[in-house]
Amino acid sequence: MEFSRRMDACANLCGFGMLMTDILTTMKRPTNMDTRMAVLTAVVLAGLLCLLGGCAVPQPDVDFPHVFETEPNTGAGYWIYVPQGYRDWKPSPLIVTCHGTIPFDTSNMHIREWKALADENNCIVIAPDLTGTDGILGDGPIYAMIESERRILAIVSEVAYQYNIDRANVMITGFSGGGFPMYFVGLRHPDVFTIIAARNCNFSEHNISGRFPIQARNNPVLVYWGSADPGPIIGQSENAVRYLRESGFQVASRVLEGVGHERHPEVAMRFFLSHKKTTVASLPTKGYRVTRPAVRAEFRPLPEYPYGDLKAGN
Repeated sequence: MEFSRRMDACANLCGFGMLMTDILTTMKRPTNMDTRMAVLTAVVLAGLLCLLGGCAVPQPDVDFPHVFETEPNTGAGYWIYVPQGYRDWKPSPLIVTCHGTIPFDTSNMHIREWKALADENNCIVIAPDLTGTDGILGDGPIYAMIESERRILAIVSEVAYQYNIDRANVMITGFSGGGFPMYFVGLRHPDVFTIIAARNCNFSEHNISGRFPIQARNNPVLVYWGSADPGPIIGQSENAVRYLRESGFQVASRVLEGVGHERHPEVAMRFFLSHKKTTVASLPTKGYRVTRPAVRAEFRPLPEYPYGDLKAGN
C-alpha cells in the first residue's frame, strides 16, 4: 500500500505516469534485446529517482519572489533569485545551478531549492533552462552541451551587468543530469567559474576529455553523492573523482551516509564559503545607477533551437 501510494504521488508530481506509459508501449514493440534492456534500465532508474525523493524540494521556501527572465541574445529562459539583503554597492557571490532530467528535475525546482541559502549568504542564484540534461537515457551529447554553454555564458554576462556580482566567487553546480553541463561549462571556463560542486551528478568522461584548459585545474572541485543513490549515480560520481584526480585536479569527495537521490545544497554552500576569495566587483561600487527590466514572473517556454552543424561536433 505504501509503495503504491508513493508511486501515485510521484506520478502526479513529476508526470511519471505519462513516462511509464510511453516506456511500456516501447517495451511491447518488436525490438532487439539491447533496446529493451536500455528501456528497462530507464524504468528502474526513473522509479528509483522518484521513490528516493529526486522530485521533491524539501528546502524551506522564502517569502520573496524569484523571477523568470529571458536572455535577449540567445532567447534562453532562466530563473533568478536576488537575496533580500542585496545592495548595488556590495558585490554578491553568484551561484549557477544546472537542472537534471525533465520533468523530474527542473530549473524552477532548483531556484526554490537555493533561495533560503541565498538569503543566508547574500548570494544571487540563477537557474537556466538547459539542454542535454537527461541522466536516464542520455549521456550529455556535445551538441547539447555547446548549446547549454552558450545559454549559461550569455545569462551570466547579462546578470553581471544588471547586478553587482562578485566575479571572484562564482560557483557552478548541478544535480543529477545537470552534472553534464556543469562539468562541461565549468571546466571549460575557469575564468568565469571559481568553484564546481557536483551534487549526486551524472558524469561522462568522453564529453569533457581534452576540452578544457589546464588553468581549470587551479579551481576547487567538490563531488558528493548519497550512499543510497541509484547505482549509476554512485558509479558515475566515483568515475568523476577518479578522472579529475588523474587529470591533476584537487577534488574533494564525500559520501552522504543514508542519503538517496536527494537535494542537499547546504553541502555545496559550505564548500563554496570555505574557498571564498577576495571580492572582485562586476560593477563600480559607487556612483553607478543600474537600470533593470521590469519584473516578469510569468513562465514563457523556450523557442526551438536548430542545432544544425553543432551535431557534427559530437
